[in-house]
Amino acid sequence: MRKDVACILLAGGSGSRMAGDQPKQFVRIAGKTILEHSLGALRQHLPLVRIVVTAPFADVDKVARMFQHDPLVQVIAGGVSRQASTLKGLKALADDAPHNIVIHDGARPFLDGRTLSDVMEALEEYEAVDVAIPTADTIIAERDGFIESIPKRKHLLRGQTPQAFRYKDLVSCYRTLGEQKLEQFTDDCGIFLACNPDARVRIVKGSEENIKVTYPIDLILADEMFRLRSQTSNVDKPGVNLRGKRVVIFGGTRGIGKAMADILLGGGAQVSVCSRESGCDITREIDVQRALRSAADEFGGIDVVVNAAGLLKNGKLHEQTAADAAEQININLIGALNVARQAHVWLEQTQGSLLFFASSSYTRGRAGSAVYSATKAAIVNLTQGLSEEWAEDGIRVNCIVPGRTDTDMRTSNFKAESQESLFNPYQIALSASRVICGDNSGQLERVN
Repeated sequence: MRKDVACILLAGGSGSRMAGDQPKQFVRIAGKTILEHSLGALRQHLPLVRIVVTAPFADVDKVARMFQHDPLVQVIAGGVSRQASTLKGLKALADDAPHNIVIHDGARPFLDGRTLSDVMEALEEYEAVDVAIPTADTIIAERDGFIESIPKRKHLLRGQTPQAFRYKDLVSCYRTLGEQKLEQFTDDCGIFLACNPDARVRIVKGSEENIKVTYPIDLILADEMFRLRSQTSNVDKPGVNLRGKRVVIFGGTRGIGKAMADILLGGGAQVSVCSRESGCDITREIDVQRALRSAADEFGGIDVVVNAAGLLKNGKLHEQTAADAAEQININLIGALNVARQAHVWLEQTQGSLLFFASSSYTRGRAGSAVYSATKAAIVNLTQGLSEEWAEDGIRVNCIVPGRTDTDMRTSNFKAESQESLFNPYQIALSASRVICGDNSGQLERVN
């Protein structure tokens, strides 16, 4: 453990600007909460430092469980403001005070190693360090609803975190100001300069990617950034360990489901394949129940349930029959609900994994496949909802979002497509196998 440096991760806010039903730091993106991603960024680059996490009072136990496997993390109740939370974090470190203190926002999950390294290097020479980036927007000074002035942008920067200080100096600033004056400031560099007007706070260049997730639109941006990072990091991923996995695949006789069955069997897993051809119709919940019970009896339990069954009937909605639309809804959505309901009891016993398949059309309904697109958007929301519902039961729920893939369903609906423009089902199946063997949940793994 390094005793010369400690971190305070501020996560005590209510997230009122997010306009959601939970604080922003607890929103899940790419399988983890934003707070977990933010702490993970610190831990990746400062592996042996103490980290004090300030959490909302009502969520202290929840956050403590989140980081219970990291012995260098201490979770405390934050204050009513950012500054009050920082002060509590400083007090928590007082008995074994570090030489330097690094303060980071719990809603900034994209902190990179270069920025953090530059901060630590600058702190060796300067009393305090801030992170900032240039502003691309015109800044307007307002008074009573009118423009008072428009300062030049040349010397205007947007502040980020982390900020870093000598621990004793920052503690002294808080003591000098007193708790009643903390509300006048928006960050710790402001507090430091108020108490040390002649001090020089070094500015380290931050990153445009080091966004603070504050508004609902930031969630969309963050999700896309995680997707792009995932694509970059997939290039040299190691193999997966499939030996001994007990897997049930619905829709496993064709397309991606069959490719998954082949890969899993070849990797040493025990696989039960279920489809209409084998007498299991997922639109009938009793069929799903029987299939799962039979596999559990045969294997002695179930570790993974995969729903690869799906139906696309291409055509304009007003030209399709009600039966065409209903069949797609029944297979793609009602069938998925049936699989999830019946899988829970088995996956809870093994702390297992449920995997769905959506489609790249879930983000935007496409002409000719409006019903299909709608059902796949529902699958994405189902994945995210169940990943939170079932987290307490230890069940992981994930979703693969494949690009255009060379399956019978695809080619029967789009006969003019060239095979060279499509993914091979085994490419998608390999990505799916990685997901079910990981420790993530709520993740949308896009293959495109």
